[in-house]
Parts: sequence; structure tokens; C-alpha cells
Amino acid sequence: MLPFIAIPLLHSSGAWIASTAAGGYIAGTLSTTWVGAFIAGNAGLLSALGITSAAGVYAALGGTLSSVGTAVGSGLTAVGLSGLAQSLGLAPATFLGLTFASWAFVTSSVLIFFASGLIYLFAQNKLELINIERSKGGLEKTTWRNILKEIQSYERQAMIDILAELNEECEDVVYTRGSEDIEFKGVKYYVRDLKYVVEKDGTERIVKSSLIPFRRVVVYTVKRG
Repeated sequence: MLPFIAIPLLHSSGAWIASTAAGGYIAGTLSTTWVGAFIAGNAGLLSALGITSAAGVYAALGGTLSSVGTAVGSGLTAVGLSGLAQSLGLAPATFLGLTFASWAFVTSSVLIFFASGLIYLFAQNKLELINIERSKGGLEKTTWRNILKEIQSYERQAMIDILAELNEECEDVVYTRGSEDIEFKGVKYYVRDLKYVVEKDGTERIVKSSLIPFRRVVVYTVKRG
């Protein structure tokens, strides 16, 4: 059985919104960008594959760091992505999580997977439907490989935005926007290795993959559940 894929449609407002053929628009997925609507509409699947984390999904839902306090009812010290997910009626475990199994899969093999095998997983007709809707919004045709690159770029920028904000708020976080590394409590890590996850109990953490399969290393706890 093929996995569910939501397709971004051009909304009457001029923005993009994820939709299913049977269920219509998906609430909370309106975005100013095509890729934002795609990520928001397919958050569970992309998260399970290890492609996006809380950072990318949060940005895709239109979140800005300045608006988190309003959405969650608290300041930015705790970032509050768990609260945002709950306010939207979404479960953090599936909405913002990143499974151990998916992380083991998301290295170089994922590029091969998207380049060659994705057409069989998601079906060619899905890409055709995507491109039909993109044309309605004045966008060029795309491929699964380009979609992956666009999602990864979106995730990286969202992660950088959060790390930059943590640098402003937390004395034990040192980061300069544009830098390839960041320091947590005196220990340096490569930004590209990090993900922002929300645990089942609502705890929010910066984590990195481990050399041990199906394991991850907690780098920094942003907010406890």
C-alpha cells in the first residue's frame, strides 16, 4: 500500500495549502511557499523518514520565533514547539518526532532512495498531480530529487534560525549565524548533524545521530516536558 501524500494546492488567498483528494484542505497547512505547505501536509511521513524535524515543520506551519510566545502562551526561553503542536491539535510523537530507525536511513542512502526508488514508493502519478498544481501557481515542473533538496534546505534554514535564537537567550549556547558549528556547554558540534525533536512527554531537545545504529545523542535539552 502506498503511503499517504498530501499535495499542495494554490489557495484563494494566493498562498499554498496541503490537500487530499478525499478530505480536501488539511487544517493548519496554509503556507506562503509551496515547500512549506508540502512539509506541513506531510509532516508525519517526512519526520518518520528522518528528513525533517521539529524545526522544519514548525517553520512550514508559518511559525516565526517572534510569534511562539503568542501561540504557546510562554516566552521563547523554552522555544515551545511542543506547545505549538498541541495548540494545533497535533501529537508531538508523530508530528515532530524523529525515529531511531529513520535516522539510520537518512544518510547517503536516502539520496539514492529518492533518486531511484521514490517513484515506486510514491507512484509516478503523484508527481504528475504535484506538477499540475504547481503550474497553476506559476511554478516550474519539479522532480522527487528536487523536492528532497528543497525540503532539506528548508529544514536547515529553520534549524539555523532556532539555533541563532538559542544563542541570544542561553548563556551556554554559542552560535554565529552562518557558522558550520555550534557550541553547547563548551562542546562543539556540526550544525548539519543536529535535529530538533519533541519527545512524547513534550520535552524538546537538540539531538545528533550516533555511530551506534538506532541510537541518538542528546546534545542539549531546550525545554523539559
